[in-house]
Amino acid sequence: MPERRRLSAAEGAQAACILFALNTEEAAILRMLRHCGFPPELLQEDKAAALCTEWRAFVHAAVTAALMQHAPAEVVLAYLRQTHQLLRTPPADADSPATVAPDGQATDENAPTAELARFVDGPFAAYMPLLAQADPQACPALFYRRTGASLAQTDALAVQARLAAVMALLISTLNDKLDAYDIQPEPGQDA
Repeated sequence: MPERRRLSAAEGAQAACILFALNTEEAAILRMLRHCGFPPELLQEDKAAALCTEWRAFVHAAVTAALMQHAPAEVVLAYLRQTHQLLRTPPADADSPATVAPDGQATDENAPTAELARFVDGPFAAYMPLLAQADPQACPALFYRRTGASLAQTDALAVQARLAAVMALLISTLNDKLDAYDIQPEPGQDA
């Protein structure tokens, strides 16, 4: 087994931000959903924005759950403090993700907005318990329901099956990536 690279708590939170950014670029989300079989009318303008928000909530919850398995609690909290910045930073720019200050605070001085509260209390809160309690197989049906997709039952099951494969691959990839690191607590903190 190769030796795991050591990361500081701030570097661990930064790595999580990068993983979020790499998996939430709008054009890639819409392409993936089209390949999964989502109806074209859902992939247009305002409805597409809602689908992207829903996917970002799933990814944010998946990154958080993976961090909970591979990093000290303070790193998970530092990542969660970045939620506002992650949603404001254009996801296509994965080379310059949100910056984590040494104390784990977001460098963005703006207070969380009502939009952030809706995101955290809505879609993110819907996926987080499923992923934290190791019930990811419930996520595709939840995503499908929350997006308002309406297809014949056989089509809906096929869409959910393809979405389940993508979600499982993402969860596995996140865990593999984070497993390659030994994320340390801040000096003076308990792991």
